[in-house]
Amino acid sequence: MASAPTPSLARTHLQIQSWPAPASPAPPETWTLSAVSTELGAALRGRKQRVAVSEVTTGGLLTASLLSLPGASSYFTGSAVAYSPCARVALVPGCDAALAALEKERGTDNYASPERYYESRVVWAISAARDLQRTCSAGWGVAEVGAAGPTFHPATGAAAGFTVIAVCGPPREPKVYACSACWDISCRGECDVNSKAATLNRPGPPGEVRVWVRLCETGHAVREENMWQFAAAAAELCRRCVDDDTFLADNETP
Repeated sequence: MASAPTPSLARTHLQIQSWPAPASPAPPETWTLSAVSTELGAALRGRKQRVAVSEVTTGGLLTASLLSLPGASSYFTGSAVAYSPCARVALVPGCDAALAALEKERGTDNYASPERYYESRVVWAISAARDLQRTCSAGWGVAEVGAAGPTFHPATGAAAGFTVIAVCGPPREPKVYACSACWDISCRGECDVNSKAATLNRPGPPGEVRVWVRLCETGHAVREENMWQFAAAAAELCRRCVDDDTFLADNETP
């Protein structure tokens, strides 16, 4: 797959808009998989759209929550947990290429300073969301990357308890027609299988894809709790993007 260009949307920590961390359930209640993504699953089903997910800090919780709901095959296409550098090369190569290009452009390691670090997390999240959106033929791509705790890389100047979330959405009116039997765009229902053309929510040209980036901070470094809160935050951000046209118009990343 061709390397994706480095996104021109990188922002420093203070410039990334914040996104609230969902409150944890009050004891004795605990997090459940279905509670994390119920509203996102309903929004995707309602609009007949599909999502692909790239996770790091959440370790697959967002994926598991989406798949825990009945009918998940109608809105979920695939995911990746690219936790190590070698996994990033294999699973989200466009993201890896974008990070390498950022280091080359800046002439510094992505961990050299807080500013460089947060800039690289924005590039990572956007590129990974776009990678999964493309490779999994999804209308929506969502990605997160951060630090769950209890400790973190000291050179970044960042404390654990944060994640950067990116959502890549389709053009406002994506209409790509394909055969509902063989999924070939050029077939239009003319293959050997008796079928008719179907409208798919597939990504449009790269220039038409919409992107939203948010920073979620919990204020603590309890690893497992952060993983749940980050997964829920990513699900809710994606749900808002899917469900609310006013939110999209007012909050698109320039």
